[in-house]
Amino acid sequence: MMTLDWVAKPFGAGDIAGDGTKKLLGTSVATPSLLLRETAQNSWDARADGVIPEYQMRFRTLSQDALEVLRDSVFATANPASELASALAGETIEAIEIHDRGTSGLGGPTNNDARVGEDASTNYRDFVLTVGAPRGRSLGGGTYGFGKSAAFRASSCGTLVIWTRIQTSPGQFEERFIAAAVTPSFQMDDKRYTGQQWWGLRSDEGQPSAVQPVLGEDAHALGSAVFERGFDDDQTGTSLLLLAPVFDDGRQSFIDEARTAVPVNLWAKRVAGQAEHRTMLISVVVDGEPVHIPGAADSRVLAAKQACLEAVRATQAADDAPEPASSQAAALVSVEEIWCRNPKKLVGHLGLTPCAVPPGDPFKNAENRVTLMRNSAELVVEDREYPNYRNLIGEWVGVFKPVPEMDADFSAAEPPTHDSWNPSALEPAQKRLVNTGLRRIGEEVRGFLAPADDIEAEQPAEAASKLASALGVLAKPLAASRPSGRRPTAKKSSDVRTRTSKVEVLGYQLVPPSPHGDPTAAVTRFTLHARSDGEYVQVTPKLDIGIDGRASLGDPDEIYISAWQTSEGTKYDYDGIRVRSGETFTADVSYPAGVAIDCSFLGEDA
Repeated sequence: MMTLDWVAKPFGAGDIAGDGTKKLLGTSVATPSLLLRETAQNSWDARADGVIPEYQMRFRTLSQDALEVLRDSVFATANPASELASALAGETIEAIEIHDRGTSGLGGPTNNDARVGEDASTNYRDFVLTVGAPRGRSLGGGTYGFGKSAAFRASSCGTLVIWTRIQTSPGQFEERFIAAAVTPSFQMDDKRYTGQQWWGLRSDEGQPSAVQPVLGEDAHALGSAVFERGFDDDQTGTSLLLLAPVFDDGRQSFIDEARTAVPVNLWAKRVAGQAEHRTMLISVVVDGEPVHIPGAADSRVLAAKQACLEAVRATQAADDAPEPASSQAAALVSVEEIWCRNPKKLVGHLGLTPCAVPPGDPFKNAENRVTLMRNSAELVVEDREYPNYRNLIGEWVGVFKPVPEMDADFSAAEPPTHDSWNPSALEPAQKRLVNTGLRRIGEEVRGFLAPADDIEAEQPAEAASKLASALGVLAKPLAASRPSGRRPTAKKSSDVRTRTSKVEVLGYQLVPPSPHGDPTAAVTRFTLHARSDGEYVQVTPKLDIGIDGRASLGDPDEIYISAWQTSEGTKYDYDGIRVRSGETFTADVSYPAGVAIDCSFLGEDA
């Protein structure tokens, strides 16, 4: 069997060290969940037309035959001081084999400087050669470059073996095999290297880091010797072998987290009976044995989420392509339109339903949340909690999807891990739409949990600042009012807090405009202090545009919290914030320049 060349990238102008590459994704998501989210999203984006894609994560201990091929043929040459060299010297190596089938595979040019047409594939170089490549499919879920970073981060030696099969023309296929590593930078023979390395065929282009994959029969021989699963005659796709996984809490704990991450992040791909173009076959195999992944049949929470999604799908379906809700439960879901009033635009749809969770439900702690997902990919972005909203109905779940026209705006609000919508870095027009959408979701959840005619509770204490005419700001207490209607008949939820909290405004100042900000917007920073007889305070703003505390002018969508900042310097961009009692923090209120605003900050024990 052939021996591969080792090609390590020396430092050049503008290069990023391998240490930095692995940190690009941050640490907000646990390693098993991050690995599954990123690789599964890339597999979904690479799905072939008219085929249900398959994604599988296999946990295995490499056989002695596979280990010998890695030592003698794939990694015959390597940095002797590396973690990879240490791993190869052991008696056995644990590995995670991740593969997809029914996908396009890593096609396109195998060098990084070739110019390609607008619609041509660049999957190979995006995954193997480039860090942080943009997603290749419009409104897809992942990015090849960052997905690769997640896989490298999950390997203690930062090393992947990559085997892919692509279709080059009708009935013609090509296999490609290469290994890659991202490790801390190192020095060897008086030269500095970034830590990015490849094992393949050294190119004759004269560049010190130019490398090509092994092709054809040689690629097939190497792949078949190292991987447990190969390719059928007409199959395309990609297989990754992640060496020496980071099992911080043990192998079984990693497996359990990865298994749970499937229904948490990919449940929408596993809805029974849904259209093929929405479906993905997902499995986890441990030492050759498939493990059970909980689904809607095992969990009332997942079943309720699916009902919400089906109801939202039916509402958003085009008139010429109706998609009726397929389950009786979906017909009972309340679907609300989420609008921005300035500009007047439908942002998306929110499905909400009560969900009585029985004891023993595997997702007992996943209720009372809204699943945020994008329209096209239908991959979970975030399960957002509303823990301090007054709740008169008990357990519930919700699902929000933007309309197709808004998908790109919400996508732009995601960090590399795709696990939240944070509008703070968006352009002003996008930021207003996404901010309004998130705020309206909270308002609909609040109304769903505690309808106005069922509320009989004292309003939480409100605090405000004095009128600051020089800033054009009105900050005053709003008169507490008791909504009209019948007396409540529902039993109060145990989540209702009877103690009240207070938020005091210590001061405010106009924030100087940013050179790159919206010239038509002004921002005032309020310094606030929370106090309570509890440990935490949930702070919710009440914002409006007005003048002299009387008539409301303009559109409420034009005023919003652009940033909260805690005393520790942590910034948030949500419709509320949870702080410790006694903490001083700030709220940046954004509004149209030249108008006055009413600002009140409500506090409840949390």
